[in-house]
Amino acid sequence: MPTIMNPSVFQLSRLEFRRVEIEANTSYVAPKEKAAFPQLDYQFNKVRFELATALDYPDNELDDPRHFTVALKLSVKQSSQKEEITLPYSVTIEGTAYLFFRGNEDGLKRFQFVRGTGYLMLYGAFREYVANFTSRSSHGLWFLPSPNFTKRVEEDAPYDLKKWEERKEEIAKKSLPDKKRKSKASKVSPE
Repeated sequence: MPTIMNPSVFQLSRLEFRRVEIEANTSYVAPKEKAAFPQLDYQFNKVRFELATALDYPDNELDDPRHFTVALKLSVKQSSQKEEITLPYSVTIEGTAYLFFRGNEDGLKRFQFVRGTGYLMLYGAFREYVANFTSRSSHGLWFLPSPNFTKRVEEDAPYDLKKWEERKEEIAKKSLPDKKRKSKASKVSPE
């Protein structure tokens, strides 16, 4: 029976890789036990991942942002790990997703949707790229773990909301006629 697919409130216009570095770690020794699947059976326990993110939208959409760029940088490097952790590969990868938002949500909810969706799209592309590259490398195929970006979205989206409100306020102040700006300034008395 055919299934009807409803489109998401997001349209991915483009996804770009800005930087890709993958290096095999010569100190890594694969376990003697065979993995259940044809890949490295790496658990990622206590592995340190570094994430950097950014979100932007055009100034001309300040009242109702619809076109977003979401950037994500992921770094999983041997040099960032504790001594007892040995990675098979060191990875640094950066990308940008260009998203068009068609939903009705606004304010904090919109920024949460944009960040959450953008992070997952980018991480999924990063994960696939790393798997493809490492499948032909010295230690074999390495899948990055499945992510949970909930906490990161909850931290980042309120910052986006605050920045958006400040930008709107700044533009509103700039658009005031000169007389109104001068009259407000003249009401302030020096102390």
